[in-house]
Amino acid sequence: MMTIVAALLSGLLWLGGSGLHPVAALTWLAPIPLILASLRVRPRTALGATSLAWSIGQLGMVGYYLDTLRLPVGVVVAVLGLGLGLAGGTVLLARELLLRGRIVTAVLTVPSLWVLGEYAASRLFPNGAWWSLAYTQADVRPVIQVTALTGVWGVTYLLLAVPIALAAVLGGVRPIRVGRLADPRRALACLLALLVSTGAWSAWSLSRSPQPAAPLTVGLVALRQPEDGLPIDEPVGRDLLTRYVPRVAGLVDRGARVVVLPEKVFAVTDSTLPLLVDALRQAEARVVVGAVLWRAGTAYNVALVLDPSGTVTTYTKQHLVPGLEDWLTPGDEALVDGRFGVAICKDLDFPGLVRRYRAQGATMLLVPALDFTSDGWLHGRMALVRGVENGLTVVRAAALGRPTVTDPSGRMLGEATAGDAELLVTAAPTTGWGTVYSRTGDWFPLLSVALLVVAVGGLWRRPATSGPSGRTSPRRPADRA
Repeated sequence: MMTIVAALLSGLLWLGGSGLHPVAALTWLAPIPLILASLRVRPRTALGATSLAWSIGQLGMVGYYLDTLRLPVGVVVAVLGLGLGLAGGTVLLARELLLRGRIVTAVLTVPSLWVLGEYAASRLFPNGAWWSLAYTQADVRPVIQVTALTGVWGVTYLLLAVPIALAAVLGGVRPIRVGRLADPRRALACLLALLVSTGAWSAWSLSRSPQPAAPLTVGLVALRQPEDGLPIDEPVGRDLLTRYVPRVAGLVDRGARVVVLPEKVFAVTDSTLPLLVDALRQAEARVVVGAVLWRAGTAYNVALVLDPSGTVTTYTKQHLVPGLEDWLTPGDEALVDGRFGVAICKDLDFPGLVRRYRAQGATMLLVPALDFTSDGWLHGRMALVRGVENGLTVVRAAALGRPTVTDPSGRMLGEATAGDAELLVTAAPTTGWGTVYSRTGDWFPLLSVALLVVAVGGLWRRPATSGPSGRTSPRRPADRA
């Protein structure tokens, strides 16, 4: 009964601490009941409890996968199976090491399993680093500063290391040898070391306040629209354009020198493109608008950059949404103009792409986006995290999500809700800073490989506890389920 209660409690904590609108504090607590229960039951019982808990925790995402993203059932099963495998593997590996007295090893190495699972998913699946526990902490600025050092992988590591340490303390795992520190105290020492090191890094990172070289006011406007753009030469498209023009002009009159519109607002061809350019071009501001550009029967998801000088630059989205955007042709080149970089929506799910922008000198990303209403918070926070990882300001206009402006430290400078939204942010930082992550990339998953080897090695080494006979032997759980 205690195991069932633990599974239900962890499941509910995962349900509230993950998904599209997570409560950040619950994510840290979710693994603790399962790990505590696993110390008192057989491995297969612990695995069954974890399977139940993870299934409960993912109930809020199944409909999103199937109905909103329209993923094939097989893909949904694979995504859910990946999470189940990581959760089950983490609980069982932590259980074995804790029962063998390898407290420090359990706390410091077991989280590497989940890190490597997330990293593998980001490399093997077509959705980049979309699937990560780290985004649950996007609104907790001291925690999210870790991404400037390690990427999202370091936050995921902490989200597992802290619960394992707390479980070791609360579970009263006390196999000791004469003269050695009691295991709960070693767990507390590990926890303290993690908190102090993370806190020191975060305090230093937050102390760097970006100061723009010159105050820059940015504006965003996102009106309701269909997903795939309205033809600019048809009545519905012209009507939408006539509603955008005064909104853009109004933002410029209020001081905006950059105005960003959403993704795929209009559908244009080379012959109708001048209609859009002539209507939206501003003499005093750079305007970025998303469109579907048709050329010779091929469609591209583009961002048109209308410069005050009259120049029109085109960026083509590099990472398309699988299934929903298969009819579009991806691009393969970044667009960086001085301090400004231009990307589109899902491009920001790929940390490597944003690192390349930073390496080319971009300090502010201008991002037309779309989203699917229900995921507006989550996808907007992913963009925020990319900014912190690389020391960038992100200006993102989402038609069906949340238009946001964030600074390099993860501060939300402005946010609007989905629908007919308009946002004006004064003095947005145009200077950023290089980060450890922007310079070194995904070094933390490589470290996690070594940590996982240590974790597995801990299962084969002789246990650190002393049995009644004086010979070393592991403390085993009671022979009951």
